[in-house]
Amino acid sequence: MSPNIPPDLQVLKFPLRMLRFVGLWGDRRELVRYASVVLCMSVVLIIPKAALGSGKAGFDSFARNTAELIFFTEVCVSIGIFASRRGSFERLVEVLRETVLMYEDVELLGEIAAFNRKMERFSKSYAAWIGFWVVLYLGIPMIFTCVKVVFPGEGDRGDFMLIAELQFYWLDIRHNLLDYAIYLVFCSMAIFCSSYQSTLKGAVILVSIQYGTKLFELVAMSIDRLGNVKEGIARKNQLREIVNLHKLAFQYTKHLEDTVCFMMINQILNCILIWCLMMFYVSTNFGPNAVCVIILFAVLMGEMIAYCVNGSKLAETAAAVGHAVYRYPWYNEPTAMQKDMQLIIERAQKPTGITAAKFYFVNIERLGLVVQASYSYYLILKKRF
Repeated sequence: MSPNIPPDLQVLKFPLRMLRFVGLWGDRRELVRYASVVLCMSVVLIIPKAALGSGKAGFDSFARNTAELIFFTEVCVSIGIFASRRGSFERLVEVLRETVLMYEDVELLGEIAAFNRKMERFSKSYAAWIGFWVVLYLGIPMIFTCVKVVFPGEGDRGDFMLIAELQFYWLDIRHNLLDYAIYLVFCSMAIFCSSYQSTLKGAVILVSIQYGTKLFELVAMSIDRLGNVKEGIARKNQLREIVNLHKLAFQYTKHLEDTVCFMMINQILNCILIWCLMMFYVSTNFGPNAVCVIILFAVLMGEMIAYCVNGSKLAETAAAVGHAVYRYPWYNEPTAMQKDMQLIIERAQKPTGITAAKFYFVNIERLGLVVQASYSYYLILKKRF
């Protein structure tokens, strides 16, 4: 918590607490905490999946194993990218705090405080949403297997229901109850590590994007209120402050882009691969074993929709600043103020938003293209296998 900012104006509180818990915020020597998270996932899930495979024959089993491998690897890679871009994120936080301190209007400060509370609730709701899927993801296979063990069918020698499809080293996790219990313990630990990273990734990216949207919204509100300021020096000074706030909003967006652009390309490419493989598996194995795959699909779909919707909203709100200037009777102001207004318009005309490795913007249109590409590859797999 920054000592220079009142508690109700503190920004990014929940994401920063999550980052600090795993050593990605504060003392860089604490990074060993995050290394332990990656180690747990690697030993329990990633290495067995990559080296030993699914432990079953058939392309459908291979498809599920590969989709899950990409899913669990993707979240580690994304947070690893974030760790490598930590300097950009730290500058983002500094710019955001500096911007908050520049506001003096009581109504706008109240707007910021209310938005901070909203983001705190959003972050916790997002964590609860991930937690809900984790409970289902872990609970359904356990319940299904318990029922199978307690109430076995006549001559029933079917496999236990696995959380993740893999050959867990030398253990017979599909038929031996003790081996299955050992697998459950370690796999649950790895899933909790994965879910924490998923929550962390979503909370940091989504809340940061929404703060960027709010900065542009506050600039537009300030422009709309400019006519209420007394003409002369006071209005001129207020406009200069608005110009500076608009500049800071663009700096914030630049640091946000530098922080997440490679995370976004990683997300989009892996979504295409995972979705087509998961659709293939579910279409050929619709039943209890498909439940865990459907849950992963739902989590990934929810993430992608949230990123694209918020990316579109950021771009629209940034452009709305220019519309606010057009609504204001700037032509009645002195020449010096008209030049300041022109500067805001020129900035607002530049495309603003988050991109995937600077190739294309992450927005609703991109979501449609990702879904279309995934379905096309699924049809190819379906026809081939």
